[in-house]
Amino acid sequence: MNKAILAGIAALIAVAALFALTRDSAEAPETPAPDTMAQPTPTKESLPAVDESMLPVPNPGEPVEEPLSVSEFTLDSFNFGYSQTELRVNEGDTVTINLTSSDGFHDWVVDEFKAATEKIQEGETTSVTFVADTAGTYEFYCSVGSHREQGMVGTLIVE
Repeated sequence: MNKAILAGIAALIAVAALFALTRDSAEAPETPAPDTMAQPTPTKESLPAVDESMLPVPNPGEPVEEPLSVSEFTLDSFNFGYSQTELRVNEGDTVTINLTSSDGFHDWVVDEFKAATEKIQEGETTSVTFVADTAGTYEFYCSVGSHREQGMVGTLIVE
């Protein structure tokens, strides 16, 4: 019988402890855990200085990869010309030509890069994207009818 009394007392203590714990947590204001508390936003002045001598430097003689560049032009076409007749890009650039037509039926072509827009009517827009992977000076033109012969040309310069 002593074991039964001890077991009863232990159960009573366990229930009392559980009650006390639940009561304390219900009354205590909830505070966020320390790792979720708001931290001040760092400012330039509060950040440590960067020792640029510790930054990685490419080995001499190794090619340095430059970020890819994108050149985008919006041209208007009309009888018999383009709103821009000289376009300059860097070798390796991804070039996008957005062509609109304010007058007539036209396109934009540069043979050396196999780049050509669709032929469009007045009020329409079309685009072509290509990589200018070879330096040089190239003619762009309208391939509709005799537009090229009538002076609907320009120059694409890849530097």
